[in-house]
Parts: sequence; C-alpha cells; structure tokens
Amino acid sequence: MISDAELMLTAAGLRLVAAGVAWDAVKVQRHRGVRAIELLEEPGAVAVDPAHPEPLLYFFVPAGSAAQWDVLDTQALGSNSYVVLPPDHAEAPPGPYWLIPLQHGLTAAAALRQALEAAQ
Repeated sequence: MISDAELMLTAAGLRLVAAGVAWDAVKVQRHRGVRAIELLEEPGAVAVDPAHPEPLLYFFVPAGSAAQWDVLDTQALGSNSYVVLPPDHAEAPPGPYWLIPLQHGLTAAAALRQALEAAQ
C-alpha cells in the first residue's frame, strides 16, 4: 500500500531512500556545514533541506560510517534511516536541493569528521 506521503514525495520529484545501503548521511546545520565544505579538499554530494528554522545539510559518506560517528551537534543516518533526496536537477529552492551535485560522489568520513570538528 502507498501512503499519501509517498504519493506527495513522488509528485514533487523527491525520493525517500534508505541510508546504510549505498551510503550513510551526516546531517548538520547549514552554517557549520558550509564552513566544513570550505575546509574539505574533495567534498562529495551535499543536499540541502531548507524546511527548518535553519536549513540542514546532508553529507553523503560511505555506508557503515554512521556506526562509529560521534561528532558533536551532528547526526549520522545509517541502517534503519531514510533520507529525502531532491530531484537530480534541483540546484536551488524551493524545496530540497543539491548544494553539491550528486555526481560528486561520497565524502570521505574521516575528512568530513576533521572538517566538521574544525568548523565547530
């Protein structure tokens, strides 16, 4: 059975995808995430969820990274978690969009950890 929420996601072009399979995600407030991007040599794909008092960024890291994640004021999403992905072409609001396009792949978890800690 498909719920109304799933229909709205499909109609809006958004996808609800399970984390912990091809990747894990790290959720962080936008201001800190943007500072971390500036510190990363090779940032991977980053999605923006603008629907909060402060927008949230989602960094995509290799699957399994969430199990050992413990960076203060961030949340790792791995197995048993889902992330709403913007349409591949969405690069600006309204709605979720890609700050760094999906084609950039994954961010190395150790590099992201170091950048987020430095951006604290």
